Amino acid sequence: MHQQPRDLAGEDSQFSQGRHQPEELDLEAHSVAAPSDPLDDVFGSDGDLDAQNVVLQAPESTHPTDMSRLQAEHSTSGYREGVSVAKEASIQPGFDEGFSLGATIGQEAGHLLGILEGISNALQPLSNEKSAEAEQLLNQAREELSTKHIFSPDYWAPDGNWTYQADPRGEEREVLFSDVAAAHPLIQKWTGIVDSQVQQWNIQLDILNDETGPRVEIISDEQVISGLVQKTNKALDW
Repeated sequence: MHQQPRDLAGEDSQFSQGRHQPEELDLEAHSVAAPSDPLDDVFGSDGDLDAQNVVLQAPESTHPTDMSRLQAEHSTSGYREGVSVAKEASIQPGFDEGFSLGATIGQEAGHLLGILEGISNALQPLSNEKSAEAEQLLNQAREELSTKHIFSPDYWAPDGNWTYQADPRGEEREVLFSDVAAAHPLIQKWTGIVDSQVQQWNIQLDILNDETGPRVEIISDEQVISGLVQKTNKALDW
């Protein structure tokens, strides 16, 4: 008995058609959620931020502001400290130099005013034209040799240095306070006027510089009154 060969291809085809074909899985629709990071609640999620953008944005928002503030604070502190150190180093020497120079100029001005005042007082009893001229000259000298004119900005810079030639002789040596005082324009002007007055009235100024010469004893009013009382008592005691 002969068996006819079976068409296996057809059976396979039917079997394939009758078998249940699994549907293609939509991975996007049925995607399984990845396990959540337990540190997301602490540090937060990066999201779609780029790491490079985060690095570039940080300096613009915080770093320059802090640097400017710190730079301003350090600059202010450094300026104040520098001023304090400079004051300690220069205020006392500057005061000593300014006081000595001012005293020397004031002494020269006082010497000139003293001579003119002596001449005016000596001529005052005459009550003539000469005495009036001497008094007028004294008043003019008091005005021009005052501190307002001597230490005016016309002769002094804001830093305290003189603006006129302090050594007219041009010698190469250290300038002294006496040179600065003698070279002051107002002191020079009135020195010439006083010298002419001294020559006119034949005043011997060397007597003022002679420490060994005679001295006038100054007697107070109380001594004069007490002396008169003693003499009166002796006169009446007979």
